[in-house]
Amino acid sequence: MNCKYCNKSCLKKGFQGGKQKYQCKTCKRYQQKIYTYKMCTEQDEKTIVKLNNIGVSISGIASFTGISKANVVNKIKSIAEKSTMPKIEEEQKEYEADELYTFIKNKNNSCYIMYAINKMTKQVIDFFVGTRTKENVEKVISKVKLLNPKRIFTDKLNLYPGLIGTKIHTASAYKINHIERFNLTLRTHLKRLSRKTICFSRSREMLESCLKLYLYKGNLAMRK
Repeated sequence: MNCKYCNKSCLKKGFQGGKQKYQCKTCKRYQQKIYTYKMCTEQDEKTIVKLNNIGVSISGIASFTGISKANVVNKIKSIAEKSTMPKIEEEQKEYEADELYTFIKNKNNSCYIMYAINKMTKQVIDFFVGTRTKENVEKVISKVKLLNPKRIFTDKLNLYPGLIGTKIHTASAYKINHIERFNLTLRTHLKRLSRKTICFSRSREMLESCLKLYLYKGNLAMRK
């Protein structure tokens, strides 16, 4: 057979899973004459996004679509890489900011999802995954401040007053009910964020990718 990459002749080079393998004499790449795994189509990509956004695990998505788990993971990452936050043009609005606790790999490796939403529309302004430090919280708050906010509501975390300023900042557990409810929505819809579960993120990249699919490509019930 001819190479699928450079169209040069190939030599037989053993078996894999009972199927003949070939190696190109020129580019040295291995390949098979016929592949039996299912390729991911455009419709499959839409299905992967939809299943991710309703809390289906990677194994569940692979089982439903017939695509391998490794391919599902790679596809989620590639879709997320192409996804961008919708452009937001607004001024003098009210916002809520909060941090959602989770962990990566094990419970000793804790991290936070820091994000902000528009108090009225529930539109997510920006998010960041990492440790709850002043530098990381500022990455979210700075995006909100670019919108010339009327007021920003937060909990009583001591990092916020210095980052926001007293003129537009209100720290109160009773003024962030919308984002607290959104925290519950995230935990309900994304399986890896559920409490008391065996499902968890094994890498920060994968957690960020699933969040991008949910926040950028999902039809959020909170956005009304």
